Amino acid sequence: MSVDAAHEGDGEALAELAMQLLDRAGTDQVEVSTGAGIVYALRLGEWTLAVVAGRFALSSLVFFDMRQALEELAA
Repeated sequence: MSVDAAHEGDGEALAELAMQLLDRAGTDQVEVSTGAGIVYALRLGEWTLAVVAGRFALSSLVFFDMRQALEELAA
């Protein structure tokens, strides 16, 4: 698990929220707009990755990069 310095004390809680988001969506990939930004979550095998980005992030590129990172971790 890795989080930025501003949220390092919240890592476990943030990880749990990402897993809940995917579970409730019933899928391994989800994108949620909050109005202030976008939350992306992706599960690949035993790995789960969540990213928070600005409103103008390109979803296809974010998911491509996330998938690449998870595939490298799974290898």
